[in-house]
Amino acid sequence: MNILVLTPLVPYPPHDGDKLRLYHFLAHLKKRGHKIDLFCLTRVKTDFQYSKNLQSLCRRVYIEHLTNENLFFNLVGGMLIGQSLNVSSYFSPDLREHLKAYWETPDGRAIDVVLAHRLRMAPAAFEGNPGKPVVLELTDSLTAYAQQLKEKNVSHGSRRLAAWWDYWFLRREEAEWTERSYKATIISDSDAQVLLEQGAPQEKIAVIPNGVEFKRVSRAKKSAVYPKDRPVVCFVGNMGYAPNEDGALWFLKNVWPKVKELAPSTLFAAVGGQPRKSLLKFHNGDDVLITGWVPEIEPYLTQAQVSVAPLRVAAGMQNKVALSLALGVPVVASPQAVSWMPLKGRDGVIVAGNENIFAQEIVEVLIKPTRAKAWAKKGQRFILRNYRWNESGKKLEQVLKQAAKKNS
Repeated sequence: MNILVLTPLVPYPPHDGDKLRLYHFLAHLKKRGHKIDLFCLTRVKTDFQYSKNLQSLCRRVYIEHLTNENLFFNLVGGMLIGQSLNVSSYFSPDLREHLKAYWETPDGRAIDVVLAHRLRMAPAAFEGNPGKPVVLELTDSLTAYAQQLKEKNVSHGSRRLAAWWDYWFLRREEAEWTERSYKATIISDSDAQVLLEQGAPQEKIAVIPNGVEFKRVSRAKKSAVYPKDRPVVCFVGNMGYAPNEDGALWFLKNVWPKVKELAPSTLFAAVGGQPRKSLLKFHNGDDVLITGWVPEIEPYLTQAQVSVAPLRVAAGMQNKVALSLALGVPVVASPQAVSWMPLKGRDGVIVAGNENIFAQEIVEVLIKPTRAKAWAKKGQRFILRNYRWNESGKKLEQVLKQAAKKNS
């Protein structure tokens, strides 16, 4: 197949959730012999350097930078026409013109199917499209995310206002763009249920989970990342992402003091890129480490006694939970952080519903590591059996083939 992929990010390096998912999909499609033309928007100017890393997967790579000025006018325009800020923020006249010209090229005319990655790329996938079928790769439900943000006091005032606005429009937009597409792919059954409740047709929804990929950790790397002889509680993820930042701050303010009271020698590490000042101020180099970006996350997990996912807002599949379990690390998580898992999969996770239980469960893991490891092994078996990138790639490929065949 000849596949046009539209995405609001540059899927390299494949570190965080959206980039990881799309990168593995591209790699699978390339391995299967399909030809991919990739059009990317990005808010990060330095992303242009990664074009060469994607050329091994794609026949053509086009990247466009959205400036702060672009973003401002897009948001104003979105409010004027009654559109979610999530979708309106990624409007691009330049991308529209490049796509218009692309459709007239031999490569454009030969396209069999369009893969629109994330809801915000749906308008670009249809505007000027000369009748090619569109598969909408939603990943997760933005409506579910916006609903949680507006109902919980977990973010700054501007974010809550944006969530209030977006919630009412996203409910309509997710269902309408799903209806227009050949099919919409989503990461979990819980996110699919949100789409159904919004009125999206069930036959238009395909659930495709992420896979789990990890690197084996050498003994040298294990011993290098933390101070020796200290029990470690680890939270991994992009710490600049609002739900992760909120989870880390909630944990440090409400759970960590209780853990320290019962296990004074314990160290907490928040591991992942782009932490802001509100989180960095807790870094003291002693019992709290805020690492920022690290080249490999696995050593930080495998040396930890327990991995935590204290999320109060969550949509989609939580890779931090899946990766921790895949590595055999005990996980204590909020109910929101495991909502993507089927009930039988949650048997391998210690779910904590409030700050007191969260602290108690962490201390219990530290006191009874053998019991905790047994729980983690159960979770590890479930994750490794059910979440494989190869299987996820096959599912997406099948959806794309069906779309192309129907249009032929």
